[in-house]
Amino acid sequence: MPPTPQNNGLSPRQFWLAIGVMLTVHAGVAIDCARRVTVTHDEYWHLPVGLLNWKTGRFDFENLNPPLTRLCGALPLCFAGANTGDYEAVNEDHGYEEAFLAANRDRYFALFWLGRLPNVAFSVGIGVILALWARRFRGDAAALLTVLIWSCSATALANASLMTPDIGVTFFFVAVFYELWNYAGQPTWGRAISLGVLLGLAQLCKYTAVLLYPMGLVGWLILSARRRGSTAPQTPRNLKTTLAQGLAMCALSLAVLNAGYLFHGSGSSLKSYHFASRSMQRIQQRAGALSGLPVPLPRDYLEGFDRQRQIMEGQHPVYLDEVWSVNGFASYFAMALVYKLSHAEQLLALLTACFLFCPDGEKRDLRMQAFLWVPIVGLMIVASTSTMQLGLRYILPAIPFLFLFAGQAAIWLQRTRYPTRAVLVGLAIVGLPTTLRFHPHYLAYFNELAGGPENGRYHLLDSNLDWGQDLRDLKPYLDQQGIADIGLAYYGTLPPSAVDIQFHLPPGLAPVPGWFAVSVNYVQGRPHILRDPEGKPHVAGLDEFAYFRFFEPKTHIGYSINVYHLSEEDVALWRDAVRRNSPSP
Repeated sequence: MPPTPQNNGLSPRQFWLAIGVMLTVHAGVAIDCARRVTVTHDEYWHLPVGLLNWKTGRFDFENLNPPLTRLCGALPLCFAGANTGDYEAVNEDHGYEEAFLAANRDRYFALFWLGRLPNVAFSVGIGVILALWARRFRGDAAALLTVLIWSCSATALANASLMTPDIGVTFFFVAVFYELWNYAGQPTWGRAISLGVLLGLAQLCKYTAVLLYPMGLVGWLILSARRRGSTAPQTPRNLKTTLAQGLAMCALSLAVLNAGYLFHGSGSSLKSYHFASRSMQRIQQRAGALSGLPVPLPRDYLEGFDRQRQIMEGQHPVYLDEVWSVNGFASYFAMALVYKLSHAEQLLALLTACFLFCPDGEKRDLRMQAFLWVPIVGLMIVASTSTMQLGLRYILPAIPFLFLFAGQAAIWLQRTRYPTRAVLVGLAIVGLPTTLRFHPHYLAYFNELAGGPENGRYHLLDSNLDWGQDLRDLKPYLDQQGIADIGLAYYGTLPPSAVDIQFHLPPGLAPVPGWFAVSVNYVQGRPHILRDPEGKPHVAGLDEFAYFRFFEPKTHIGYSINVYHLSEEDVALWRDAVRRNSPSP
């Protein structure tokens, strides 16, 4: 059985009141952030596609992600009477979002605010599970500290306030591992059924959830391993029951996954697919005669998985510490944790590590510690070996487990023999809420070691810093300055016309006089596709707008857009600098 709750002087009512206050503040901050932040890069299509799923019962509009979090986000829109637009007239890929924008222009941002609210609920749900788990594992103090860490985390708040699949799959990672912990202590059929349902729901959030199967098995083996010196035999009946429950979990999770797609295309043969990714093509070829057998997966799910694999097999420009690579960096996500987690969070994790080396008579429960690190290490390894390293959100499901580990530092508050460590825990507790001073710019948060959000651009880009979240704040500045038309290189998918910005593209590779607003991704050299004022795609090459690094911005919009006012003299100085630095013929 898992450990029983440890009371640290609080009644259950007092404990849950404190937890409720913290999570209410967390929800309120996230809700206000959701209200203020511009529709970000991927959100632009997630919400319209979710509404199409509800209205049509189809899942083939855009299948790069499973539908559950989209369905949750779009549910409030169904009650609000949102219109999908003329989606049948859409001929280009990702055109559904433009039809949605045209049909709901007057309340477009209000609808996105509604669509983000379910993710706030997912984030609060993560906090509740962390409270339950930490309380049973280490007592009230550890639970309160763990929930405080989550409630004040810039990473948690940033993702809770966006309509993306990341916080939803994180919720189910935490829910699956918590229920697995319960199951390992009491392997009943009820818990096995609960695990099967949670596993299936997780698969409906994001393809990352496939990792829950091998990670869950490793975690269960760790918790179920016979203690050293134990002579208690495992009876054949227990082994048979365990195998039966494991098979039932997998079968039930597949049933839930198929039901989530309304069983569309379930059972299609492997040979009936036309895979685009090399990995899926190899599986299809090696299956041989078995490729004629039915596959127990929805067709849209497997086709979307294939598209994701194809994308991940390609090369992606990855940026770390002012260096670009198309092969990724083995240290990318480790450094993302170094730069993006607050120093208070890092200090608490370090103090917990001190506890493991010096437990002072407290039970360390090393198997439980190893169990917590299974999803952390597993996600880090998988993400670090991929070339698609575009943000901390790729390992977001690992963050709650890291916080659950760090929350154990509360134990030093009860150890009078180590006053220095108790003081450090107190300082960390005071420091945790300081991240809220950056409201609502949590997406761009970097800690002091990284130079804060202002200097995060020298370490990480993409969804770590600039995901198109500040476009709406640019419009009031342009109006204040009387700028009717601006050169704009915007890293986002929302058309600037949606916020009434008239613009033209800045020239590539060399400056001209005028007013310009440039996303930090482009200033730092990020290649990408942006749209011109007519909506046509323009491919920005590596360092196409990097010349803006030569100039001092006139102002910053949030932390993701630089505004420049270049004069003839500024341009002449740039040309002189280029001539001086050019090699002699």
